[in-house]
Amino acid sequence: MKNPFCLLTWSAVTILCLFLTTCKKQEKEVIKKRIEIKAEPFALSDVRLLEGSLFKKAMDRNTQWLLDLQPDRLLHRFHQYAGLTPKGEIYGGWESQGVSGHTLGHYLSACARMYTSTGDNQFKTRVNYIVNELAICQKARKTGYVGAIPDEDRLWDEISKGEIRAKAFELNGVPIPWYTLHKLWAGLIDAYRYTDNEQAKEVAVKLTDWAVKTFGKLTEDQLRQMLICEPGGMSEALADMYAITGNQVYLDLAEKFYDKEILDPMKENRDELAGKHSRTQIPKVIGISRLYELTGKPEYEVISLFYWQQMAHHHSYLNGGNSDHELLGEPDHLNDCLSAYTAESCNTHYMLKLTEYVFSRDFQGLCMEYYERALYNHILASQHPDDGMVCRYTPLASGTKKTYSSHFDSFWCCVGTGLENHTQYTNNIFSKSNDDGLIVNLFIPSVVHWKEKNMDIKIETQFPESNIVKIKFEGEKKHFPLYIRWPRWAKKDIIAHINGKEEFYDIAPNDYLFYKDQEWGTGVELTLEFPMNIHLVSMPDNPDRIGVFYGPVLLSAGLGNEENVSTIPEFVLPAKEIASAITPVKGKPITFTTQAATRPAGVELTPFYNMHGQRHAVYFDMIPDKKQNKTVK
Repeated sequence: MKNPFCLLTWSAVTILCLFLTTCKKQEKEVIKKRIEIKAEPFALSDVRLLEGSLFKKAMDRNTQWLLDLQPDRLLHRFHQYAGLTPKGEIYGGWESQGVSGHTLGHYLSACARMYTSTGDNQFKTRVNYIVNELAICQKARKTGYVGAIPDEDRLWDEISKGEIRAKAFELNGVPIPWYTLHKLWAGLIDAYRYTDNEQAKEVAVKLTDWAVKTFGKLTEDQLRQMLICEPGGMSEALADMYAITGNQVYLDLAEKFYDKEILDPMKENRDELAGKHSRTQIPKVIGISRLYELTGKPEYEVISLFYWQQMAHHHSYLNGGNSDHELLGEPDHLNDCLSAYTAESCNTHYMLKLTEYVFSRDFQGLCMEYYERALYNHILASQHPDDGMVCRYTPLASGTKKTYSSHFDSFWCCVGTGLENHTQYTNNIFSKSNDDGLIVNLFIPSVVHWKEKNMDIKIETQFPESNIVKIKFEGEKKHFPLYIRWPRWAKKDIIAHINGKEEFYDIAPNDYLFYKDQEWGTGVELTLEFPMNIHLVSMPDNPDRIGVFYGPVLLSAGLGNEENVSTIPEFVLPAKEIASAITPVKGKPITFTTQAATRPAGVELTPFYNMHGQRHAVYFDMIPDKKQNKTVK
């Protein structure tokens, strides 16, 4: 049956169901935000992707993978360690090692979000089943705890007594237990938020009560020692528990997960991230961002903004990813940090989440500029188009190639976040501004139902293959502000027509086109023509090493499948002549040839998100004796 949410006109029943769902969601948080929110994303349930888009295809591939996975196999050790008989054989990879259980938390989140993003009840059924099984395991253990971590009872007993032996990825001999537990907390919270599962809240409350009772009296020194081991996003999970229950002790414990060594320098705008493990740090700042919303403490905002700025603009590669061999280097020093192990994809998953927090309070085009770059060139590029499998690393050194997970025998960190990545493409396409306006952030074919206006807004486009974006309105005509992101890659004026007539717009100081008091509704169609051109971006510490973009799309060269690539393309023209020398290939969307601009000549450039099954290059050197004007970012 065709999903009614894909239609432009929503039925009265659908509108009523969504209204009731939204009312429930508003009731879920008893603690309100104490700060001004300038841009609030629409709920996932309010937005649907349209058929045919890159992102809808990626979501569909992920749908099949989620349905292929068997909940009972992910629950194996939850049952086993609760003294119950497992109902399915344990999966391989990380699940059969010391980090078992983390995938179940990701899977809960993915299914809950897929349900609200598509309306497919198969996912709600799976969420309900898993939560009920977790409740059975929790009841059998009698302490409020539920988990699947090998040797967990001994571990938590020692930690509760202050007997702490911590390394970066090991706590009392157990691999990253807080990281693993955080995924379970997050999955339960998402099950409650997105599928109205009250039992998920009950399990999460009992688990949180166990944490407060067991660890709430640890001293500051003991907590500092414990936080040497990667804690995941525990501060965010506990802050969320405070928001949905109002229990102050949950907030107190959330703030005890504050890592002074990492976070204090950021309060003074000091970047001391070099040598640090990237995946470990981003969730800490996400937690700080959530705590800022709930407490309003200004130092939390300073940390969030400074960290985001440094990561997005001084530690990220062309595709929006960061880290080499999972570690960060000095800011703006990336040239010597290219390998087969760059850009761990879970890092970008977390960076997109942090970007949403920052954007909601700052409403700056730069936030969504980064979001778009990372979404197209890392998240989308990390999924194989045939079977939906995902990359852990997205290698950016020339001559490397992407490698992918297996269906049932990987379950790395990036498999967990990968399961979630492709469920939430509806997120942040549209936002609501605090002046009762509509914000269009991303040019993804989709439709949003704006309940407060009783209006549907639809984006029709083949972007990025086409530079034409149509925004159609259906509903009783109303006046409200409209903001449309003006991307930095659109170097020239954007042409706008309303019902075929060219219309002028203001430019808001946050890089958005701005219609202050236009009437929108049924029969109104806004058509935008974005200038999309080839442009170059230099490596920050090597201006003679460049990447090539078409609009927001990072282009790459295929280098075949030989084990050792003998020739990496180099540009032989002066920098100022390169862009004009790269020309489209007729009949192939977003495909270009370098003609005589490179050695060897005639290299074909295609989107990095389409580069699979062969070695590649995304960074290209300019031959030194040919260089003239430098490219700039």
